[in-house]
Amino acid sequence: MAKKSNLIKLGDAIKQLFKQEHLDEKMSQFAVKSSWKDIAGDLIAKNTTEISFNKKIIFVTLQSAALKHEVSFRKEELLKNINEFCKYNLIDQIVIR
Repeated sequence: MAKKSNLIKLGDAIKQLFKQEHLDEKMSQFAVKSSWKDIAGDLIAKNTTEISFNKKIIFVTLQSAALKHEVSFRKEELLKNINEFCKYNLIDQIVIR
């Protein structure tokens, strides 16, 4: 009688570990921060002083009050750009500070 093997592919094991430890989210958050200029555009990126995440919310701190006002009208577009960049629904809400 042949024994059943409990072996799994290394790639599958790594994916499972990333998902279990929420490392996939952390890597995506890091990628969003690193590629912020490509996601949000030059003007927003130049005026961004801080980007932070809390669960499915991204907090973006901007220098310019006028830009904060403009970005508040473009939140949905920015949200869509971030999630398309990550290829999954990383965030549900954007808070502009």
